[in-house]
Amino acid sequence: MAAIDVGTNTVLMVVGHCGTDGAIEILDDAHAIARMGRGVDEDGRIQDDRIDRVCQIVEGYHERAKAFGIERICAFGTSALRDATNKDAIISAVAERADVELVELSGADEAGLTFRGAAFGLELPSRFAVLDIGGGSTELAIGTESGGVEESNSVDVGAVRVTERFFGLLPPGRAEQEAAATMITEQLKRLPQVDTDAPLVGVAGTVTTLGAIDTQAASFDDDAINGHQLSIEAISDISADLLQMDYAQIRAISQINEQRADIITAGALILKRFLLHRGYAQLTVSTRGIRYGLLLDMIDGKR
Repeated sequence: MAAIDVGTNTVLMVVGHCGTDGAIEILDDAHAIARMGRGVDEDGRIQDDRIDRVCQIVEGYHERAKAFGIERICAFGTSALRDATNKDAIISAVAERADVELVELSGADEAGLTFRGAAFGLELPSRFAVLDIGGGSTELAIGTESGGVEESNSVDVGAVRVTERFFGLLPPGRAEQEAAATMITEQLKRLPQVDTDAPLVGVAGTVTTLGAIDTQAASFDDDAINGHQLSIEAISDISADLLQMDYAQIRAISQINEQRADIITAGALILKRFLLHRGYAQLTVSTRGIRYGLLLDMIDGKR
Protein backbone atom coordinates (compact mmCIF):
# COMPACT_ATOMS: atom_id res chain seq x y z
CA MET A 1 0.00 0.00 0.00
CA ALA A 2 1.03 3.62 -0.49
CA ALA A 3 0.13 6.60 1.71
CA ILE A 4 0.69 10.19 0.58
CA ASP A 5 0.79 13.14 2.99
CA VAL A 6 -0.16 16.36 1.17
CA GLY A 7 0.97 19.04 3.61
CA THR A 8 1.14 22.82 3.56
CA ASN A 9 4.77 22.71 2.43
CA THR A 10 5.65 19.13 1.47
CA VAL A 11 4.17 16.13 -0.31
CA LEU A 12 5.51 12.85 1.12
CA MET A 13 4.87 9.22 0.23
CA VAL A 14 5.68 5.93 1.92
CA VAL A 15 5.12 2.51 0.35
CA GLY A 16 5.06 -0.63 2.46
CA HIS A 17 3.49 -4.00 3.03
CA CYS A 18 2.80 -6.38 5.88
CA GLY A 19 4.51 -9.76 5.74
CA THR A 20 2.98 -13.05 6.83
CA ASP A 21 4.74 -12.64 10.18
CA GLY A 22 3.06 -9.27 10.76
CA ALA A 23 6.24 -7.25 10.22
CA ILE A 24 5.96 -4.04 8.19
CA GLU A 25 8.50 -3.67 5.38
CA ILE A 26 9.07 -0.18 3.97
CA LEU A 27 9.64 -0.34 0.22
CA ASP A 28 9.92 3.35 -0.66
CA ASP A 29 9.95 6.75 1.07
CA ALA A 30 9.70 9.82 -1.17
CA HIS A 31 9.93 13.54 -0.39
CA ALA A 32 9.03 16.63 -2.45
CA ILE A 33 8.23 20.27 -1.70
CA ALA A 34 5.11 21.75 -3.31
CA ARG A 35 4.36 24.74 -1.03
CA MET A 36 0.64 24.12 -1.49
CA GLY A 37 -0.14 26.52 1.34
CA ARG A 38 1.50 29.55 -0.28
CA GLY A 39 -0.92 32.46 0.17
CA VAL A 40 -3.65 30.40 1.85
CA ASP A 41 -3.21 32.23 5.16
CA GLU A 42 -3.72 35.57 3.37
CA ASP A 43 -6.52 34.95 0.87
CA GLY A 44 -7.86 31.50 1.79
CA ARG A 45 -7.24 29.93 -1.63
CA ILE A 46 -4.79 27.40 -3.03
CA GLN A 47 -3.17 29.02 -6.05
CA ASP A 48 -3.56 27.42 -9.48
CA ASP A 49 0.18 26.84 -9.93
CA ARG A 50 0.29 25.09 -6.53
CA ILE A 51 -2.59 22.81 -7.55
CA ASP A 52 -0.65 21.97 -10.70
CA ARG A 53 2.52 21.28 -8.70
CA VAL A 54 0.72 18.96 -6.25
CA CYS A 55 -0.92 17.08 -9.12
CA GLN A 56 2.45 16.58 -10.83
CA ILE A 57 4.00 15.18 -7.66
CA VAL A 58 1.09 12.88 -6.79
CA GLU A 59 0.87 11.62 -10.37
CA GLY A 60 4.59 10.82 -10.27
CA TYR A 61 4.22 9.11 -6.92
CA HIS A 62 1.38 6.96 -8.25
CA GLU A 63 3.52 5.76 -11.15
CA ARG A 64 6.43 5.15 -8.79
CA ALA A 65 4.25 3.16 -6.39
CA LYS A 66 2.85 0.97 -9.17
CA ALA A 67 6.32 -0.52 -9.62
CA PHE A 68 5.88 -2.17 -6.22
CA GLY A 69 2.57 -3.77 -7.17
CA ILE A 70 0.53 -1.78 -4.67
CA GLU A 71 -3.03 -2.82 -3.91
CA ARG A 72 -4.16 0.64 -2.81
CA ILE A 73 -2.96 4.24 -2.78
CA CYS A 74 -4.53 7.20 -1.01
CA ALA A 75 -3.56 10.81 -0.31
CA PHE A 76 -4.45 12.82 2.79
CA GLY A 77 -4.41 16.62 3.11
CA THR A 78 -3.76 18.61 6.27
CA SER A 79 -3.74 22.29 7.33
CA ALA A 80 -3.73 24.08 3.95
CA LEU A 81 -6.47 21.81 2.60
CA ARG A 82 -8.56 22.39 5.73
CA ASP A 83 -8.19 26.18 5.40
CA ALA A 84 -8.71 26.52 1.64
CA THR A 85 -12.04 27.79 0.33
CA ASN A 86 -11.32 26.08 -3.01
CA LYS A 87 -10.36 22.68 -1.58
CA ASP A 88 -12.82 20.96 -3.92
CA ALA A 89 -10.77 22.18 -6.89
CA ILE A 90 -7.58 20.43 -5.80
CA ILE A 91 -9.42 17.29 -4.65
CA SER A 92 -11.02 17.03 -8.10
CA ALA A 93 -7.76 17.82 -9.92
CA VAL A 94 -5.79 15.16 -8.04
CA ALA A 95 -8.51 12.58 -8.73
CA GLU A 96 -8.67 13.44 -12.43
CA ARG A 97 -4.97 13.87 -13.19
CA ALA A 98 -3.33 11.43 -10.78
CA ASP A 99 -6.19 8.95 -10.26
CA VAL A 100 -5.72 9.27 -6.50
CA GLU A 101 -8.33 10.12 -3.87
CA LEU A 102 -7.33 13.13 -1.74
CA VAL A 103 -8.99 13.05 1.69
CA GLU A 104 -9.11 15.98 4.13
CA LEU A 105 -7.88 15.16 7.64
CA SER A 106 -9.10 16.97 10.75
CA GLY A 107 -6.55 18.44 13.13
CA ALA A 108 -7.33 15.69 15.64
CA ASP A 109 -6.85 12.95 13.04
CA GLU A 110 -3.60 14.56 11.92
CA ALA A 111 -2.25 14.59 15.47
CA GLY A 112 -3.29 10.98 16.08
CA LEU A 113 -1.76 9.67 12.87
CA THR A 114 1.45 11.61 13.42
CA PHE A 115 1.67 10.15 16.92
CA ARG A 116 1.40 6.62 15.59
CA GLY A 117 3.80 7.17 12.71
CA ALA A 118 6.46 9.00 14.72
CA ALA A 119 7.06 5.98 16.94
CA PHE A 120 7.73 3.66 13.99
CA GLY A 121 11.23 2.22 14.34
CA LEU A 122 12.07 4.05 17.58
CA GLU A 123 12.56 2.57 21.04
CA LEU A 124 10.40 4.71 23.32
CA PRO A 125 9.03 4.38 26.86
CA SER A 126 5.39 3.46 27.33
CA ARG A 127 4.19 7.09 27.43
CA PHE A 128 5.50 9.91 25.24
CA ALA A 129 4.49 13.09 23.40
CA VAL A 130 4.83 13.94 19.71
CA LEU A 131 5.30 17.47 18.35
CA ASP A 132 4.64 18.12 14.66
CA ILE A 133 5.59 21.56 13.31
CA GLY A 134 4.11 21.77 9.84
CA GLY A 135 3.80 24.55 7.32
CA GLY A 136 0.42 25.83 8.47
CA SER A 137 -0.18 24.22 11.84
CA THR A 138 1.48 22.60 14.84
CA GLU A 139 0.12 19.53 16.60
CA LEU A 140 0.92 17.99 19.97
CA ALA A 141 -0.28 14.52 20.90
CA ILE A 142 0.28 12.63 24.16
CA GLY A 143 -0.35 8.95 24.76
CA THR A 144 1.08 5.44 24.65
CA GLU A 145 2.11 3.22 21.76
CA SER A 146 -0.26 0.47 22.89
CA GLY A 147 -3.23 2.66 23.78
CA GLY A 148 -2.81 5.45 21.26
CA VAL A 149 -3.47 9.15 21.76
CA GLU A 150 -4.87 10.27 25.11
CA GLU A 151 -4.97 13.99 24.33
CA SER A 152 -4.10 16.16 21.34
CA ASN A 153 -4.71 19.52 19.74
CA SER A 154 -3.76 21.45 16.61
CA VAL A 155 -3.05 25.20 16.46
CA ASP A 156 -2.70 27.53 13.48
CA VAL A 157 1.00 28.27 13.71
CA GLY A 158 3.47 26.78 11.24
CA ALA A 159 6.66 27.62 9.39
CA VAL A 160 4.95 28.87 6.21
CA ARG A 161 2.24 30.78 8.08
CA VAL A 162 4.72 32.58 10.37
CA THR A 163 7.04 33.35 7.45
CA GLU A 164 4.26 34.91 5.38
CA ARG A 165 3.00 37.01 8.29
CA PHE A 166 6.28 38.21 9.80
CA PHE A 167 9.41 37.09 7.94
CA GLY A 168 8.87 38.39 4.42
CA LEU A 169 12.41 39.78 4.53
CA LEU A 170 15.39 37.86 5.88
CA PRO A 171 16.89 38.47 8.30
CA PRO A 172 13.77 39.74 10.08
CA GLY A 173 13.97 42.96 12.10
CA ARG A 174 13.68 43.09 15.87
CA ALA A 175 10.02 44.18 15.73
CA GLU A 176 9.12 41.30 13.41
CA GLN A 177 10.96 38.81 15.61
CA GLU A 178 9.13 40.01 18.71
CA ALA A 179 5.74 40.00 16.98
CA ALA A 180 6.34 36.48 15.68
CA ALA A 181 7.48 35.22 19.09
CA THR A 182 4.37 36.69 20.74
CA MET A 183 2.02 35.11 18.20
CA ILE A 184 3.80 31.74 18.42
CA THR A 185 3.75 31.67 22.22
CA GLU A 186 0.05 32.58 22.40
CA GLN A 187 -0.86 29.82 19.95
CA LEU A 188 1.33 27.19 21.62
CA LYS A 189 -0.38 27.82 24.97
CA ARG A 190 -3.46 26.11 23.48
CA LEU A 191 -1.63 22.81 23.08
CA PRO A 192 -2.13 20.15 25.80
CA GLN A 193 -0.06 20.32 28.95
CA VAL A 194 2.36 17.44 29.31
CA ASP A 195 4.73 16.39 32.07
CA THR A 196 8.34 16.58 30.89
CA ASP A 197 8.80 13.07 32.31
CA ALA A 198 7.08 11.95 29.10
CA PRO A 199 9.81 12.16 26.42
CA LEU A 200 9.16 14.48 23.48
CA VAL A 201 9.46 13.22 19.90
CA GLY A 202 9.64 15.76 17.06
CA VAL A 203 8.67 15.16 13.44
CA ALA A 204 8.52 17.00 10.09
CA GLY A 205 10.92 19.20 8.15
CA THR A 206 11.87 21.78 10.77
CA VAL A 207 12.90 19.14 13.31
CA THR A 208 14.68 16.88 10.83
CA THR A 209 16.54 19.83 9.27
CA LEU A 210 17.77 21.04 12.66
CA GLY A 211 18.70 17.46 13.47
CA ALA A 212 20.76 17.29 10.27
CA ILE A 213 22.53 20.55 11.13
CA ASP A 214 23.25 19.34 14.66
CA THR A 215 24.70 16.01 13.46
CA GLN A 216 26.76 17.92 10.86
CA ALA A 217 25.85 15.37 8.23
CA ALA A 218 27.14 16.32 4.78
CA SER A 219 23.65 15.61 3.42
CA PHE A 220 20.35 14.29 4.76
CA ASP A 221 21.19 10.95 6.40
CA ASP A 222 18.04 9.22 7.65
CA ASP A 223 19.95 6.67 9.72
CA ALA A 224 21.98 9.37 11.49
CA ILE A 225 19.04 11.71 12.09
CA ASN A 226 16.26 9.32 13.11
CA GLY A 227 16.48 8.91 16.88
CA HIS A 228 18.98 11.77 17.31
CA GLN A 229 18.70 13.68 20.60
CA LEU A 230 18.35 17.40 19.80
CA SER A 231 19.00 19.62 22.83
CA ILE A 232 17.42 22.97 23.64
CA GLU A 233 20.92 24.48 23.62
CA ALA A 234 21.51 23.31 20.05
CA ILE A 235 18.05 24.48 18.95
CA SER A 236 18.55 27.90 20.56
CA ASP A 237 21.98 28.33 18.97
CA ILE A 238 20.75 27.34 15.50
CA SER A 239 17.68 29.57 15.82
CA ALA A 240 19.78 32.56 16.93
CA ASP A 241 22.13 32.07 13.97
CA LEU A 242 19.26 31.78 11.47
CA LEU A 243 17.64 34.98 12.75
CA GLN A 244 20.80 36.86 11.72
CA MET A 245 21.06 35.36 8.21
CA ASP A 246 19.67 36.40 4.85
CA TYR A 247 18.30 33.88 2.35
CA ALA A 248 21.63 33.37 0.55
CA GLN A 249 23.45 32.66 3.81
CA ILE A 250 20.79 30.17 4.89
CA ARG A 251 20.83 28.51 1.48
CA ALA A 252 24.59 28.02 1.82
CA ILE A 253 24.05 25.65 4.77
CA SER A 254 24.39 22.23 3.15
CA GLN A 255 21.75 20.52 5.31
CA ILE A 256 18.99 22.98 4.35
CA ASN A 257 16.96 22.19 1.25
CA GLU A 258 16.75 25.12 -1.19
CA GLN A 259 12.95 25.09 -1.01
CA ARG A 260 12.98 25.13 2.80
CA ALA A 261 15.54 27.91 3.19
CA ASP A 262 12.98 30.72 3.36
CA ILE A 263 10.86 29.10 6.11
CA ILE A 264 13.40 27.35 8.35
CA THR A 265 13.99 30.53 10.41
CA ALA A 266 10.32 30.58 11.40
CA GLY A 267 10.24 26.83 12.00
CA ALA A 268 13.28 26.94 14.28
CA LEU A 269 11.73 29.78 16.29
CA ILE A 270 8.51 27.79 16.80
CA LEU A 271 10.49 24.78 17.99
CA LYS A 272 12.61 26.87 20.35
CA ARG A 273 9.58 28.65 21.84
CA PHE A 274 7.81 25.35 22.48
CA LEU A 275 10.70 23.70 24.32
CA LEU A 276 11.40 26.81 26.38
CA HIS A 277 7.74 27.33 27.24
CA ARG A 278 7.24 23.69 28.28
CA GLY A 279 10.60 23.20 30.00
CA TYR A 280 11.92 20.43 27.76
CA ALA A 281 15.70 19.99 27.69
CA GLN A 282 15.68 17.95 24.47
CA LEU A 283 13.61 16.01 21.98
CA THR A 284 14.06 12.85 19.94
CA VAL A 285 14.09 13.40 16.18
CA SER A 286 11.83 11.14 14.11
CA THR A 287 12.03 11.12 10.31
CA ARG A 288 8.71 9.25 10.12
CA GLY A 289 5.46 11.02 10.97
CA ILE A 290 1.97 11.22 9.53
CA ARG A 291 2.56 9.23 6.33
CA TYR A 292 3.73 6.25 8.42
CA GLY A 293 0.65 6.53 10.64
CA LEU A 294 -1.52 6.60 7.52
CA LEU A 295 0.22 3.54 6.10
CA LEU A 296 -0.22 1.60 9.35
CA ASP A 297 -3.92 2.56 9.49
CA MET A 298 -4.40 1.47 5.87
CA ILE A 299 -2.70 -1.87 6.53
CA ASP A 300 -4.91 -2.35 9.61
CA GLY A 301 -8.02 -1.59 7.53
CA LYS A 302 -8.85 1.56 9.50
CA ARG A 303 -8.77 3.79 6.40
